[in-house]
Amino acid sequence: MSISKKLALWQEQDLISAEQVKKITAYEKENHKPVFTFPFLLLGFFCIALGCVSIISANWQEISSSVKLGVYFTIMLVLSVGVFYSFRTEKEKWYEGLLLLFCLMVLAGIGLIAQIYQLQEPGLRAYFLWCILIFPLVIISRRIILALIWLPVFTASSVDTLSNIYFFRELLEIIEHTFPFAISVCGILIFAYIYRFVSYYFRTRLAPQIKAMKFWLGFDIVSLVVIMDFGASNMFSGLFYDDILNGDNYRSILVICFLILANVGFGYFSYKYNYSRLLTCVLAILLGFSIIYMVLPDNVTILNLWGFLLTMSILSTVVAYALIKNRVKLLNIATACMAVRIFFVYIQVFGSLVTTGIGLITSGILFLGLIYGWKKLHLNTMLIIKESK
Repeated sequence: MSISKKLALWQEQDLISAEQVKKITAYEKENHKPVFTFPFLLLGFFCIALGCVSIISANWQEISSSVKLGVYFTIMLVLSVGVFYSFRTEKEKWYEGLLLLFCLMVLAGIGLIAQIYQLQEPGLRAYFLWCILIFPLVIISRRIILALIWLPVFTASSVDTLSNIYFFRELLEIIEHTFPFAISVCGILIFAYIYRFVSYYFRTRLAPQIKAMKFWLGFDIVSLVVIMDFGASNMFSGLFYDDILNGDNYRSILVICFLILANVGFGYFSYKYNYSRLLTCVLAILLGFSIIYMVLPDNVTILNLWGFLLTMSILSTVVAYALIKNRVKLLNIATACMAVRIFFVYIQVFGSLVTTGIGLITSGILFLGLIYGWKKLHLNTMLIIKESK
């Protein structure tokens, strides 16, 4: 429902006066921001940059190194002036668009200099250098787009760079052989700690960057749950079974104890500073199901049921949170995902569409019966309370 329709409805219900409707309408018109301006602005800058790259690529061999560098630094100077001018004149969309283009040109410059001087760095070190160079620009950015690009590139390149250190490489190997998905669970837990820390100390100052972190944290959790649910039986079947009982099992036990303590510490921090418990519960479920996976037998049906229980546990937690916080949209999404997952589990277990259909009908009747019983119980409880008064 649009804001004008809401205002008209509120005025009909005598919630607000006609004068208030006029003031709210005038305010909304003055502060209205076009939806499509910024995306098309970014698309325009991207097309210009891509066109320049295409033209230069077509004549790359004929251009001397000094001309390449001269043109590049001239473009960077023009972009710097544009970024500074748009910042001073408070043209936010132009500022963010030019800032993003400037950051992409920094990456292009790293590649250009590496090509001219024949510098070949292994792995993702060039991207790591890019992340370090543009980090101050990510901090001063006022929108989420630059942080959304920077975060995954920095994570991947930093892990790749640290993997060249012997101690870090050995640590990754120990964690990897502890239990399935141990590295992923550990990485998400570390990222959750960083997210909580930044949210606590820089909530207003780094609001767009915190939103980007929240997005990638949620994306990582959802991706891991989907992989653990639907890919565990194929990717990890029998790989880690009884592995903890072999050789260096004390290392695995230490890693598990550390992750449990870290999870408890995260929960305590969230409780102490009154943050949502949803993330704590989700992390605990991921860790618990990952540890349980170690002792599961090499059986496809059992692994499929394990994945189903994992997903349903996560979704049930989200549903409970949505009910407590009165988040209707989140509740609808979570219940819809539960319905889809129930459909898939019948296909996984029974295979036949007829059997699946019968099972789904039975489950639907059961859910309706539970809702009916819950409503009757709720009404009876309310009646008893009224009678006691």
